[in-house]
Amino acid sequence: MLLEVSNLRLYYRTIRGLVHAVDGVSFDLDKGETLGLVGESGCGKSSTALALMRLLPKNVAVFKGKIILDSEDITSLSEEEFRARIRWKKISMVFQGAMNSLNPVLKVGFQVAEPMIIHLNMDKDEALKRARELFKMVGLSPDFVNRYPHELSGGMKQRVVIAMALALNPELIILDEPTSALDVSIQAQIMNLLKRLKKKLGISMIFITHDIALASDLCDRIAVMYAGNIVELGTAEQVLLDPKHPYAQKLIASVPRLREDRVPEFIPGAPPDLVNPPSGCRFHPRCPYATERCKKEEPPLISLEDGRIVKCWLYG
Repeated sequence: MLLEVSNLRLYYRTIRGLVHAVDGVSFDLDKGETLGLVGESGCGKSSTALALMRLLPKNVAVFKGKIILDSEDITSLSEEEFRARIRWKKISMVFQGAMNSLNPVLKVGFQVAEPMIIHLNMDKDEALKRARELFKMVGLSPDFVNRYPHELSGGMKQRVVIAMALALNPELIILDEPTSALDVSIQAQIMNLLKRLKKKLGISMIFITHDIALASDLCDRIAVMYAGNIVELGTAEQVLLDPKHPYAQKLIASVPRLREDRVPEFIPGAPPDLVNPPSGCRFHPRCPYATERCKKEEPPLISLEDGRIVKCWLYG
């Protein structure tokens, strides 16, 4: 087991009160495995990633839970030790929107080489040589090390950011919607690149997306998030072909099918206000199967016979 996350909570302080962005999230990840985090916008996917990387904004009010990486509780480390030993060396991240991750006035080759100069004490020439190798690995010409971000297309920038994430040979890469700003043909190229890297390097990945089709293409297991909770976790086949949680069922039913004469469904209502989340099950105001118990008592994570986990009283 590479990663074990237990009861992770991340609340933000706002004028209106505490935002329960991540509220009791638990999951694990094997070496070489890809876990997909899917759900509506605002459900806590990106906040979960920021919590794992400990890249927290100043308005964080609550950050607790256990994150075990390679049998070590990294939540107990000081910020200095986490930055020196964990961030980028063991866990790296590809952020949403590649242009926001690149400095417009520095050549992209130096931006990929810089972490190696700082953390591995490489000299500049050696680090740039490694950057050229990384560019070749992600499908870019090694000569691109001398280009500036504005000289690259969106897909090229995303490949540069992936090369940056690979620079220190991490065991785990978190990908936060890496294709959301790209057109469909470039999306396919980036997804094929990620599949090649997974096969060649054996890296574990957490793939955050709202596009279920992309998750089905890359992920071994899928976790469905809703209102700061993981409501279903199972293999990709289990979740996509036979979802159990009512929210997961509605989410899968909203996806258009090419080979089925079926009208996509919509999810009634709106996502809850995470400053004042609903009592009981957070999905009960939108759930067609809600009972009085759902409205009053929060369901636990229930293990089913097929190995998946569902947070729903229908299976309690």
